[in-house]
Amino acid sequence: MYEYYQPPMTRQHFLRRAVTIALIGLCCGGVITAFLKADLFKGIKNKTADFRFLCRGAIKTSDKIVIIGTDEEALENIADPFIFWSPYFADIIKALAAGGAKAIGLDFLQTIALNKRVDDKDLDGIMTEALMDAENVIMINLLRWDETTKNLKAINPLPCYLHASDPDNVGFSNLTIDNDGCVRRQTLLLNDYEGNIYAYIGLKVIAKYLDSPIEKKGDCIYVGNYKIPVNSYNEMLINFAGPSGTFPILSFYKVLQMAQQGNADFFADNFKDKIVLIGPGNIYSQDFKPTPYYRSNRYSGTRQTLGIEIVANVTNTILERLFIVSAQQWQVILVILFFTVLTSFTSFKLSPLSGGIVTFAVAAGYIYLCIVLFNRYNLLLDLIYPITGIPLAYTAVFAYRYTIEDKEKRKIKRIFKHYVSEEVVEELLQYTGEIPLGGNRVHATVLFSDIRSFTSMSERQDPQQTVGILNEYFSTMADIILKNKGTLDKYIGDGILAFFGAPVKREEHADLAVRTAIEMITQLEVLNKKLALDNPLEIGIGIHSGDAVVGNIGSKLKMEYTIIGDTVNTASRIEGLTKELKAGILITEATFSRLTATYNIVPEREITLRGKTKPILIYSVKVE
Repeated sequence: MYEYYQPPMTRQHFLRRAVTIALIGLCCGGVITAFLKADLFKGIKNKTADFRFLCRGAIKTSDKIVIIGTDEEALENIADPFIFWSPYFADIIKALAAGGAKAIGLDFLQTIALNKRVDDKDLDGIMTEALMDAENVIMINLLRWDETTKNLKAINPLPCYLHASDPDNVGFSNLTIDNDGCVRRQTLLLNDYEGNIYAYIGLKVIAKYLDSPIEKKGDCIYVGNYKIPVNSYNEMLINFAGPSGTFPILSFYKVLQMAQQGNADFFADNFKDKIVLIGPGNIYSQDFKPTPYYRSNRYSGTRQTLGIEIVANVTNTILERLFIVSAQQWQVILVILFFTVLTSFTSFKLSPLSGGIVTFAVAAGYIYLCIVLFNRYNLLLDLIYPITGIPLAYTAVFAYRYTIEDKEKRKIKRIFKHYVSEEVVEELLQYTGEIPLGGNRVHATVLFSDIRSFTSMSERQDPQQTVGILNEYFSTMADIILKNKGTLDKYIGDGILAFFGAPVKREEHADLAVRTAIEMITQLEVLNKKLALDNPLEIGIGIHSGDAVVGNIGSKLKMEYTIIGDTVNTASRIEGLTKELKAGILITEATFSRLTATYNIVPEREITLRGKTKPILIYSVKVE
């Protein structure tokens, strides 16, 4: 086990770092919030909503809604031009009313009076009579902006139709279309500057079905016991049940045949107490619009959604209470800030690869959450802005780490690579706190070694040979020191100063020092055989444990990481006794008392070092 020496301001450093990380996340969240306010990714945001519909797939529709579509069969078998179909619509409306249909939505707008008569009957009169008898038919009008009056202008059905039924039995059919041409929401109420209120046909049909008025209160529209959430524009998100064809569409021609045959059972069985929507259902009507399911891979080959199907989906959303609830903007901002701050904290302790994997996992998890919440609870969380914030925070964190924090770590690596092994350097780089380069008091074990009689030996040899011998010797001994996680302080002539227990604190620093000394003596024998000198090298090693000061010490021109203090002086003096006591390794009582492993150690004697008053017991470590 090991730990790093904690500087006095560790807690403050931790708080400072935490604040920095949080600020990076908050700043990234602020940038994404600005994008959100500007609605910068509106198009992509809509596509992510479409994506959730595709993931969910088609859902069951209400059995209270029935569509009758004017199909190709009707066009082929009815000889009259479509504009003269009023008697046929009238036959179906009468049969539906007699069969017990509660509300009928007619998605056709007749604005031209017809003079043509069939069997001496007025076509408009036939339709008027049917509307008067049914009393539950909701017709459509179109709202247009009038540049002259600077107000909305309604293009209504024929006056005779309005008076025959009820002037209030009209709903506008204008669709709410997004910039990409897709229908995702529908305006339910519109107001003009004169105080007139217009309701969408789907809402009108529901009101007729429930026999209830329509009221707007706050952010909701009330009809019967239904509370419909809308935005400030009175728009409701449509919870499309599926692509075109999800709602079964009955053939207009076949229903007409049943009406003309007087098949009352057919109408009672299929339309009693139901909402019936009649509209264009053939491919020639041009009444198609893209919806979230259109042109998806999952529903490849599907056509755009019929206008009458869009009415059915609006009606189904209300009738089945499948209201899509969107998160409010302040809630989206909180989600953005949560993920940017979370990403900042997770990325700070990880490598770029690991951070990227975690970032991807967080983003994927959020996408999955959004899909599940939509599928189960019709909750539409904003997807694009939080997802954009996650990689932004990841990038910002690693940019900060590279320019600020990793710059400091590169400095640490540059300083320590000459003193400690690569393993210890990596340990230092993993440290999340502050490396106390300025000086710190530690409990360590100091090793001091020296070559005996090397000065006289060097005087008899060629200088280049002397340097070669020293380089070979220092390389061998340095490798041993670094391998045992020691810190190589410096070379002093032919001597070596090393210490154990800093900058990484290790409880076993005394054992590491003794183990290093034994390996140095052993490897010296191997080195002597390699050098083949007339007088083989002999070294003495002194080891002492105690308190010392470590840190970057020096001047502006030259700094080095070193150890100073009485412990160093004592180790040096102990090394000086090795020749006198004819011992390769001498250790003090302070070192001996910390050893946990078993060594061949022999007590030598008590000595009083110069400048000391209290004697210390020294031991000799035998190399077997």
